[in-house]
Amino acid sequence: MNRLRILVGTAALIFMMAVSAHAQFKPWPNPMPPQMRWGDYDTGHSWHDAAWWWTNHSDWVHAHHPEWWGDFDDEHAWHPADWWWQTQPDWVRAHHPEWWGDFYNGVWYPAAWWWKYQPEWARAHHPEWWGDFSQNQWYPASWWWATQPGWVRTNHPEWWGDFDNGIWYPAPWWWQFQPAWVPIHHPDWWGDYYEGVWYAAPWWYENHADWVREHHPEWWGDFDDHHYWRPAGWWWENRADWCRANHPDWWGDFDPQNVWRPAGWWWQTNPDWCRANHPEWWGDFDNRHIWLPAAWWAQNQPAWVKTNHPEWWGDFDDHRVWHDDEWWHQHDPGWAAQHHPEWIGDVDEHQQWHDLNWWARKNPDWAREHHPEWNAALQQAANRIHVSRQKELAEQHGQQVQEAARQEAQREQETARQHTQQIADLHRKNTQELQELERKHAEEPGPNDEWTRVPNNPEAKSPHAEQVENLQRKHDSQMQDLERKQMSARQTAVQQHFQQQQELTKQHAQQQQAIEREHTDRMTALRTQAEQQRQSAQHPKEEEHPAPAPRPAAPREEHEEHR
Repeated sequence: MNRLRILVGTAALIFMMAVSAHAQFKPWPNPMPPQMRWGDYDTGHSWHDAAWWWTNHSDWVHAHHPEWWGDFDDEHAWHPADWWWQTQPDWVRAHHPEWWGDFYNGVWYPAAWWWKYQPEWARAHHPEWWGDFSQNQWYPASWWWATQPGWVRTNHPEWWGDFDNGIWYPAPWWWQFQPAWVPIHHPDWWGDYYEGVWYAAPWWYENHADWVREHHPEWWGDFDDHHYWRPAGWWWENRADWCRANHPDWWGDFDPQNVWRPAGWWWQTNPDWCRANHPEWWGDFDNRHIWLPAAWWAQNQPAWVKTNHPEWWGDFDDHRVWHDDEWWHQHDPGWAAQHHPEWIGDVDEHQQWHDLNWWARKNPDWAREHHPEWNAALQQAANRIHVSRQKELAEQHGQQVQEAARQEAQREQETARQHTQQIADLHRKNTQELQELERKHAEEPGPNDEWTRVPNNPEAKSPHAEQVENLQRKHDSQMQDLERKQMSARQTAVQQHFQQQQELTKQHAQQQQAIEREHTDRMTALRTQAEQQRQSAQHPKEEEHPAPAPRPAAPREEHEEHR
């Protein structure tokens, strides 16, 4: 993502545009709209502000009003987002980038205020402020995901984000706080950094479309009738026929929850399924382990493609957009046959053309049986597939190990936090009990403690002192019990983590063995066929009932020449 350095030359101009953006407001209402005041009525129909609700019923707020942005200060006093933006803006940028809003005349207003009074300005300058209106009130994406997730999946699948401890956060928040987690779990959250802040693809297409086309052709999508950029998932869910006709190169499919996911998501989360069902989804992982389609590699790393993936057959159109050979056979088969006769292939049962590399992955037995003239090329493809699968398996195993270690570290942190809280609770309870004991003792009658001493035993302790000691012993026992439980839980967690790593290692070894067996069987069948072809060519009359002659050798040599 350091590629953004190429924008440095235009940074000053962009900044000037941002500064002058406020001059594009439509007329304001008169008087000026006040700052939004969050709050609601309780069951007794008494109105309380957001601070009261967050202090007394935080779970209810999370469920019903996640748009009441704010946090507690060091004195445990809750303040809304505008207070934080006014007093500690750097802290907000570092901890709560999801509190969307902007300043006007030195006063910060949240996104809901802007969408209500300046919707055109908000749409033009902040398309990353995801949200919509309900009963004439604008709510951010976090509210919609918390209250109406089904509606969001249908109407706004581009509102990328996920839940953390029951709270939904948008993709920029995740990229800021969990940058290693996002590519593994949500490679379909397309976007990049600008001046240290992550923005999603719709923002980039709205503000820097040319830069996106040059550096991120894998961010598939287009503008709708309202000039709002929608990712490929929205188009496939709402305009599937249009996609098939105009963008069959937007590779992807629907997951079990009927959510359309791009090819990068599938290769990241289920590579075996991709390999078995969509070998035509060409692409590879970059050094950040982000999957990028062949079009990106051909445009940005053509030399690397020739060296590492010569099987990615394709070419550029008149607009310097790269398309694979299937796209060319679908849109201009005459041009493909004339300019790239080395793109050999055949049609499937649906009359859809696929190249030799697709057949080598999808149905190698059929290809070997119906196209014996492909034998040499199929052997080369089988070796490439074998190397590719070994690499993918190693990367997958490494990711699983890293994810297990990350989860273990996260669990340790949470356990330590809970343990610290439990200790603090015990100390607080002990202090309260001591204070209550002292209060009762002070209220007892008697000028001094002499009446409590046992006769003829000056060393005997008073009942009060014994109560204090008993309370302290109880506290010490509870602390020891808590430490024992902590140690036991720690030992159990270490054993579970060790067993998980052993299971991952065992699974990895089994997968390696399966890959080796499959490759050996495939190569044995191809070499056997090649040997049979060689013998048939040397002794064509020895067979009593000769089989139909294979296809002429000349075309095969011609194809090999082109390769």
